[in-house]
Amino acid sequence: MSFLSCSETKEKTSSLLVEGNWQLKLHITDNNTLPVDFVLNKADSTFNINIINAKEVIAITNITINGNKIKIKDPVFNTWFEGEIINAREMKGFWYKENKDYKIPFTAQFGVKDRFQQPEKLNDHHENISGKWEVDFSKGTPDHYKAIGYFEQVDNYVTGTFMTETGDYRYLEGNMYNNNLYLSTFDGSHAFLFKGALINGTLEGVFWSGNHWEEPWAAARNESFELTNPDSLTFIKDGYDGLAFTFPNINGDSISLTDEKYKNKVVIVNIMGPWCPNCKDETKYLVELYNKHHKDGLEIIALSFDKTDEFENSKESIKRITEFYKAEYDFVIAGTANKIDAAKALPMLNHIMSYPTSIFIDRTGKVRKIRTGFYGPGTGNYYTRYTTETNIFIEQLLAEKAS
Repeated sequence: MSFLSCSETKEKTSSLLVEGNWQLKLHITDNNTLPVDFVLNKADSTFNINIINAKEVIAITNITINGNKIKIKDPVFNTWFEGEIINAREMKGFWYKENKDYKIPFTAQFGVKDRFQQPEKLNDHHENISGKWEVDFSKGTPDHYKAIGYFEQVDNYVTGTFMTETGDYRYLEGNMYNNNLYLSTFDGSHAFLFKGALINGTLEGVFWSGNHWEEPWAAARNESFELTNPDSLTFIKDGYDGLAFTFPNINGDSISLTDEKYKNKVVIVNIMGPWCPNCKDETKYLVELYNKHHKDGLEIIALSFDKTDEFENSKESIKRITEFYKAEYDFVIAGTANKIDAAKALPMLNHIMSYPTSIFIDRTGKVRKIRTGFYGPGTGNYYTRYTTETNIFIEQLLAEKAS
């Protein structure tokens, strides 16, 4: 990714910070930093930031500066940066998530050229990893799981993602130098770093999620590899007629599928979490779907499973999402995101394997399909294929008559 030169930026003596391209580094281990590229602009007396992950741009406008202190708050997730301005071209501090018990130190600098620093010497021959890869995370352990890696490489610049049976790792961006792969993303809730080396046609490396998770991964080219059909992973258990629940909305009113509002309607029940980036991607899509087909009889209920069991905190999390996406369908507070507790809230399901999970119900109240996980726009054709198929499926359900 190219950055603006100093001559192309607006450096004003009255400004606290230089406008233009910055790079923030999250210090996730003693030896590893996770780069986050962003563009800082000033509008009137306030600053705004655009975080860049390949084709994704995350706009942040909630920025407060008091003296040399700065706070940058995510518009959707309960996360924020808090630190000090060292000078017009440098900052440092901590990234906090949910509460101040989870934090990662950061430094930020204006004008860094590459997402990952280029070595002094590059090989004459550039290996290209573009294409589809079969990936094994935590290979050789009882907890290993499969994924699809899909990458596009131009010279030393690489974009792509990993797709698992529970979702995707969203927009990854980085570089390939001398057979070494470096990828990162920061979406406001998750900070991911991937490092790997191409050895005899196989990629082998390590994956870090923030400063709390680290695991090995290995990948080999395989254009025909596919994961288990996500429509087959979650189902209604024997002995149950269908889906049933009663949960409160943010006003404390009870919401149930038996309410008159949902009678003879096509309903999508979206199991999600306000802390979940894949859920954020699906919420954006569901809002578009709802706005298009609500008049035809489509209803959506989002069952929010939060990291907290405090009603007011859960309420605020939902309000951030509904306001940001202008979501007009129902959101209810279903419980905590602990999968055991969530399974108790919905005992008719064999499990809650992934946030998000979407349950499609026809006009007669019958569950017609359950989709585990969501492949967001960072997955390219996978996202396009799924949304196209879902659009067609919803139109078919809407065309059916209620009994």
